[in-house]
Amino acid sequence: MFIIKSLLTIFITLSLAHATNHQAIEAKWLSLSKEFNLDPNKHGFCYIYQGQVYGKNAHLKGRLASTSKPITSLMAIETLGPNFQYETRVYSNGDSIHLEGSNDGMFSEEKIFYLIAALNANGITKLNTISFDDNTPIFAIALRPYMSMSEAWYSKEYNIEQLQEYFNLSRNKKIQIRLKEFLQKTGEDRLKELGLPLKASAYQMKVNKVVFAESNPLKEIKSTYLIKSPGLLTYLKFQNSVSHNWLSDITYKSYGAQKYSSWFLQNLVEEKLGNDYYQKRIGFNENDANIKLYTGSGLDSKIDGKRVDNYATCAIVLSSYIALENSLHQTGNSIEHILPIAGVDIGTLSKRLNSQRNLGSIFAKTGTLMNTKSLAGKISTQQGPVFFGHFHHVFKANGRDQYNAKIVQDLMTEFMIEEFGGAKKIKNYMKPRPFIPLEGTVEEI
Repeated sequence: MFIIKSLLTIFITLSLAHATNHQAIEAKWLSLSKEFNLDPNKHGFCYIYQGQVYGKNAHLKGRLASTSKPITSLMAIETLGPNFQYETRVYSNGDSIHLEGSNDGMFSEEKIFYLIAALNANGITKLNTISFDDNTPIFAIALRPYMSMSEAWYSKEYNIEQLQEYFNLSRNKKIQIRLKEFLQKTGEDRLKELGLPLKASAYQMKVNKVVFAESNPLKEIKSTYLIKSPGLLTYLKFQNSVSHNWLSDITYKSYGAQKYSSWFLQNLVEEKLGNDYYQKRIGFNENDANIKLYTGSGLDSKIDGKRVDNYATCAIVLSSYIALENSLHQTGNSIEHILPIAGVDIGTLSKRLNSQRNLGSIFAKTGTLMNTKSLAGKISTQQGPVFFGHFHHVFKANGRDQYNAKIVQDLMTEFMIEEFGGAKKIKNYMKPRPFIPLEGTVEEI
């Protein structure tokens, strides 16, 4: 009897401690919201611990901004697989080439230089025509400074302009400078690994014209080259770390975009939060879906001239992040292979939440638009993993509301770690090598 009473006392004590945690966290949220002049009724905050949803306005409709990107990543992994590689086939008749793509979101200048080197190795330094299909989106400067936040979008005209510019390498001094910068930045060892010449003078190419073609127009094919991307996880880690809009939108397109996501995400909500979730949600119109991704990146877009934003609730976003972690675990991977680690990885979280006390315990994605400041992810604590999200509706880009929301998010995240017993830091994490969208050498098939 004494043993039973003791165990019961311990159980009640632990239960009360957990209850106190949840009350303290909500009280802290309300206190910080008041201190920084953010109406708590207009902002979403929640967390999921041991399968239970807690927090203020967990079911409030909110704009997602770039916290959409891990949801895009989840659907990419589910449809393509974590080791999937985008392949671009290059058909050549010796005089012209045709590019047959697979919606590789990183056909950047690095990949163009890579292709030029492969053609040069086969004695081709001049082309009459380059043609490309609709699945070959070119964004030459995708890895140039500040291009991660670009709102550029694929067009045939832009493709033609870029390919004309880069494949007339021999007479384009601006591109020659960029080639030299690429070779210097990449380094000798990595260039050798990729099978690329070390000197800029080794790259030679001219082209007369560039055209779009729905299918391969070459009647005679002498050679076919295969350009492979790194594995999908490498792309997604980079995409989420630097919040690369172009890459995530092209990735979204590659597996079906809205048509696929509407089906997938509705099923996810019903599975994780119940068929009756529509009864809990706040701020939705009657016919609104529970979650809607108009873009893979979280950038706003327009329908009939009116702005639309990706939206969901805090509880839905965190449920999708948990599904992402579960999907990764099934293939022997972990959340750090997709989400940036605050204060450790490059990108938008490199200088946030970087105290030595918690370093290596926060895996999250930021989101910023003109009227949105969001942060969602996972904290690793001594009492177990906690998924958390903040969705602030603010109305001035880089104004006081944005700044205050960011402070509240960081203070709340650190407070929650302490309330759950302190940080449990990741071990043996290997920071990714500098990102290059190339894998091995160009294969002739």
